[in-house]
Amino acid sequence: MKRLILAMIGLSMALMHASAQSPNGRGEATLALEGGKVSIDYGRPNLKGRDLESLIAVGDEWRMGADAPTTLSTDVALKFGDKVVPSGKYVLRAKLVAKEQWHLLIQKEGKEPVAEVPFSYQKTDGSVEQMTIKLEKQGSGGKLVLQWGTLSISAAFQKG
Repeated sequence: MKRLILAMIGLSMALMHASAQSPNGRGEATLALEGGKVSIDYGRPNLKGRDLESLIAVGDEWRMGADAPTTLSTDVALKFGDKVVPSGKYVLRAKLVAKEQWHLLIQKEGKEPVAEVPFSYQKTDGSVEQMTIKLEKQGSGGKLVLQWGTLSISAAFQKG
C-alpha cells in the first residue's frame, strides 16, 4: 500500500512539473570544429502575429529566446572579429543599437560581456514563425544565424 501511495505521489509531482513548464520549446544548434564542439541551447518562442520590430526598442537587450537564458558552450576558443572568447559556457544576448543594427553580447552569467560584436542584419522575404538559431560551417569556423519573423541576424566566427 505504501508503494502505491508513493508511486501516486511521484506521478502527481511529475505531472505538475510538466504542466508548469512553458509552452515554448527548447532548441539546440551544434557545430563540430577541429578539436571540439560548439553548441547553443535556446528557447523557441512563436511570433503569434506580433510585430517583432515593436517588441524591442533601440537600446534594449534581448535574451535571444524565451524562458531560460540562451547559452553558448564551446570546447575551443572562438574568435568573433578581433574578440577572442575562451572555451567555456556563456550567456548570449542581442542588443538593438540602432534601427537594423544589432550586436551580439557574449557574457559569463551575471557579468559584463566578454565580447560585443556586430551582427550582420538582413530582412527576409518570408517570415519564420518560431525563432530559430543555427550554427553553420563556414571555412574553418562557422556562423551563428538567428531567424525570427523577417529578421535574420548573423555573426561569423573562427576557431580562436
